[in-house]
Amino acid sequence: MEPNQTIQITKEGMEIQWDGYLTVPFIKEWLNYTNQWENQKGKKIILHLNGIERIDTSGIQFLVFLKKQSQSNQQFLSLSNHSLPVLKIMDLLGLVSFFGDRIKVKKEHSNEVEFRYGTRKLS
Repeated sequence: MEPNQTIQITKEGMEIQWDGYLTVPFIKEWLNYTNQWENQKGKKIILHLNGIERIDTSGIQFLVFLKKQSQSNQQFLSLSNHSLPVLKIMDLLGLVSFFGDRIKVKKEHSNEVEFRYGTRKLS
């Protein structure tokens, strides 16, 4: 599914909605979209991911890149409204604490993600 971005300017910064696949064939298009973001220090960017229908490891790497880039630009990037595919890969890779964003899991998805990475004892 082709990437789509909707930007809303707020008093504190921007709220951005992403829809589509965050996978290898589309990373270049997503990168082009991020070049449209305002690059002002101290601004808050909220990236809504509830429209992401599919994500792979390159998509996760791209989100890591965006998080680190925002920190180096003295901006605050927050990932919000994670879709189930995003929650599943973050759960699988144990990346929830890396991103440090608040996670909301819908009741109907609570059986599909555990967020127990690193908490189980191996026998």
